[in-house]
Amino acid sequence: MKVQLITLKWYEKLACMWPLGLIFVSGAVGGLFGGMAFTLNLRIFNKDWSDPKKYLYIVLTGLGVIVAYFIIIVALALIFPDWFG
Repeated sequence: MKVQLITLKWYEKLACMWPLGLIFVSGAVGGLFGGMAFTLNLRIFNKDWSDPKKYLYIVLTGLGVIVAYFIIIVALALIFPDWFG
């Protein structure tokens, strides 16, 4: 499935990109998680769903990625305490 960014309006692009803010919080790892959420959000916006449903799923996708990011970071901190020391 090809994801279309060009056909989206500016506010739809902004809604898709908000998880990329993890880059500023945590660098490359946050960028990885934010990029995954951005890709999922673009796929959500290309579905034939109602707008409220799309925005709800985009918010849930972003929040889910943020929770997953913190779980991974805590797990890494417990496994490799010298890295976070």
